[in-house]
Amino acid sequence: MLHILKILFLLVIFGIFSACTSMKTSSDAKKDKSIKIAEINIQLGMGYLEKGNIERAKQKLLTALKKAPKLPEAWYSMAYFLEHTGEKEAAKRYYLKAVALAPERGDTQNNYGTYLCRSGHYQESIQHFILATKDPDYLDTVGAYENAGLCALKIPDTNLAIKYFKQALTQDPGRTTSLMELKKLEKPRGT
Repeated sequence: MLHILKILFLLVIFGIFSACTSMKTSSDAKKDKSIKIAEINIQLGMGYLEKGNIERAKQKLLTALKKAPKLPEAWYSMAYFLEHTGEKEAAKRYYLKAVALAPERGDTQNNYGTYLCRSGHYQESIQHFILATKDPDYLDTVGAYENAGLCALKIPDTNLAIKYFKQALTQDPGRTTSLMELKKLEKPRGT
């Protein structure tokens, strides 16, 4: 009898554990589905923006934010939309929200850095580009170095620009923009 009670007890515990696991899995699946829907809406929104369909672009980006409010891509995509449509202060708030959600991610740092550079905050933008290069999972560190170089040119700080273009070329020797800018900068110096 005691043996049967132990088996029943273990079955009940196993049943509870299985129920908790399936509940978690169901919750995770719902979360994953929301993220996928958000990502699709981001792609559609950016596509509409590129084609000049502002209303549809905004609708899709707002849907992405609603579906996945903790997804940095949704925030920096909406920020880009707002910047593109002339709402620069609102754009800054959205970029900052993306950075707050994922400060370690290279894409959030690079996108905010790009915004800062376009807004004339050159030194601050370079700091964010360099932060982007620190993310070991970020695939476009070359682009972040190149962006830092382009922004350094706007300061203007030729030596800093050369430094960042060289770093970009160390990672990707065929990077056209960095090659052209470096040639222009080094030619007058005789190097």
